[in-house]
Amino acid sequence: ILVNIQQQRGLIFDADDYFTLRNDHRIVGNLIGIPASHPRNVNQHGLPAVLSCYELKLLLEKKLVQLIDKNEAFMAAPIDSQTERFVNMTQQQKEELRKPVIEKRLESFRKHLPRIIEGKRQKLIKAGQNLEGITPERLLQDERDRLSTESFDTLLQLPTKHPLEVDCSFLPLHLSAEETLKFRVFKALWTEGGYITVGDAFGCDFLLYPNDPLYFHASHMVHVLKDKSKRLDLKYLIRMCRLAIVVNKLCVIAYLDERYDSVVFETLEWEGNANKPD
Repeated sequence: ILVNIQQQRGLIFDADDYFTLRNDHRIVGNLIGIPASHPRNVNQHGLPAVLSCYELKLLLEKKLVQLIDKNEAFMAAPIDSQTERFVNMTQQQKEELRKPVIEKRLESFRKHLPRIIEGKRQKLIKAGQNLEGITPERLLQDERDRLSTESFDTLLQLPTKHPLEVDCSFLPLHLSAEETLKFRVFKALWTEGGYITVGDAFGCDFLLYPNDPLYFHASHMVHVLKDKSKRLDLKYLIRMCRLAIVVNKLCVIAYLDERYDSVVFETLEWEGNANKPD
């Protein structure tokens, strides 16, 4: 799967690739585009999808994606062959859009054909002309010929994925020390199952879901400690716990245990949220 790097962000433009990552590998990303089916709905988003650096790092380790840069090719003027291919593709789209419109018009014409024939016969009788040319087949063919030359309003598709092959270069991924620590936490969570997204909206590092976030709410808020030896600020701890209670989630603190070189998770439960005996 090819991931386009633009403005230091990894973008997925292909729908099949995105569903493969989401359904088979539990990589959700963040949809930032406008869905073609609901262009005016601000509550729904579509492709492209932005992948976080942690998701990209995990996918690179699993050898599921490659990072590519097409910016130079996109900024260059298209060559003649690319222009010709795009014009032909656009013309083909217009013809494909015309066919169902013509068939719909012909279907409506067939439905009213008896009345149309009767009306034409009455006109020819009044004019004293021959009625031999008034047949259903002849009228249907005349209508088809007329529609084939008529212009219709067409909607030109703007593909999300670039339809033409262009040159690209492959890029590496570099993480800072803080991002590397958070990636280890992300990888540990992903290995245990479930879906993980970034938790900026809830003031945490990650949100953990029992299944696809499209159908489930997050169950855990994960905070990553940069330095486990540093004393945890009490006010910060209270804020984390109370926020978790307000949004009905469990508060989890994650840190790296250097003795065993492994990620440790601690679940915090506020006293007002703990089970108390009657």
